[in-house]
Amino acid sequence: MSEIRTINPSAHFPFSQATVCNGIICVSGQVGFKPGTTQVVSDDLRDQCRQIFRNIDDILAAAGSTKEHIIRCGVYLKHIEQHFAGFNECYAAWLGSHRPARSAIQASFAFPQILVEVDCIASVHGP
Repeated sequence: MSEIRTINPSAHFPFSQATVCNGIICVSGQVGFKPGTTQVVSDDLRDQCRQIFRNIDDILAAAGSTKEHIIRCGVYLKHIEQHFAGFNECYAAWLGSHRPARSAIQASFAFPQILVEVDCIASVHGP
């Protein structure tokens, strides 16, 4: 049986920011919270996106990977028709030429200020 490694397990909630098993990293849904808080960085979609992508970059680094090794992303938008284009701009700027598989759906969130959440699956790189 393969060992499952957790990345930044929560002391307060029953999940980790990511798990790693057999060279695959599963990153939990990330939202635009100010680091170490449950407050969004702003009410602006693009600000929340930039914070989410910083969070994912940090989590992937802790797991031994980078955004270039993302295999799939799940995107959850509060107002998909209103925010789809703005999200795509930020997403494309973050990923550059990399194009992982992706889904995007409309969703409700526990905190009303959250406009977007992103989870992903990536591979570990290097030795």
